[in-house]
Amino acid sequence: MESMWLKYTLLVEPEIEDLFVAEVLTSSYTLGWIEPQIEVLTTENGYDYAENTEGPLVGYLFEPQHDREEEHVDRLKTYIQRWNEQVTIKEVELVAEENESWKEEFREVKIGDWWVAPTWTDPAALESARHILWIDPGAAFGTGYHGTTQDILLFLQEMDLEGKQVIDVGAGSGILSLYCALNGAKHPVWAVDINPQSEYQVLVNATNNHLPDHAVQVVIGDASEDAVKSQLPGRADVILVNIGGDENVAMLPMITERMAPEGILILSGIVEWNREAVIATFEQAGFQVEKESQQDEWITVVLKNIAGNRPVTSV
Repeated sequence: MESMWLKYTLLVEPEIEDLFVAEVLTSSYTLGWIEPQIEVLTTENGYDYAENTEGPLVGYLFEPQHDREEEHVDRLKTYIQRWNEQVTIKEVELVAEENESWKEEFREVKIGDWWVAPTWTDPAALESARHILWIDPGAAFGTGYHGTTQDILLFLQEMDLEGKQVIDVGAGSGILSLYCALNGAKHPVWAVDINPQSEYQVLVNATNNHLPDHAVQVVIGDASEDAVKSQLPGRADVILVNIGGDENVAMLPMITERMAPEGILILSGIVEWNREAVIATFEQAGFQVEKESQQDEWITVVLKNIAGNRPVTSV
């Protein structure tokens, strides 16, 4: 039988944070973490986040469920009275014990002619699948669920990647890099991400897809910085950038230095309200919009380099 826990979201006044933590750590409750309240902001370039430094902090407590939920909550209310309303209950949830229950969030998804699936998928669910890309998400972004990833993958399925040199910026768990490596792109495909955990997950997923060790080369860091750019190939036929509007523009020097004549650039992570500014910047740099798609507010564009030859940048 699955074990259930109660997850309490509490509001904690900043001035008693240390006292609260010290006392909870000696109690029967399990302290998850404490963090500032986060506000999601809509900006001209997409989304941003800001900490609310004036209000209370948010704390998370857990305890296994043994009695009715109401009884647990009554005991917690009695426990927090010691802080004289400086700690209050915001929300109570019943959650499954954290073991491998997180895997339930990641299921197989069909994108064009391909299925993207974690390795723990029930074989019966993929009985009729012709093409499967095995992706275990781990801690890195890129499960195949986000519209930006799906749209790039759909565009890639329309392309002939045979022998093409590919750079994938914002590679996450490697879904796009690995698709390219499996579909004729030159090895290695270069996968770039700022998340250090991405390297491990990309290599795990490469193994899951029976690719050789040299199929994907992971580079950790910001591709707009010289130290990272210097590790990338001097020429690329296809460059994928799946990060965000401002970040896409920040990659422009690297892209123009390395994009082959008539090369293809796929940009995603653009929001509809900064589409014009982003595309105008790339058009001025010699790129021409070939195709475009949109899911919700997220826009993906395929551009072609029509500016001709540029100096080759060596690795």
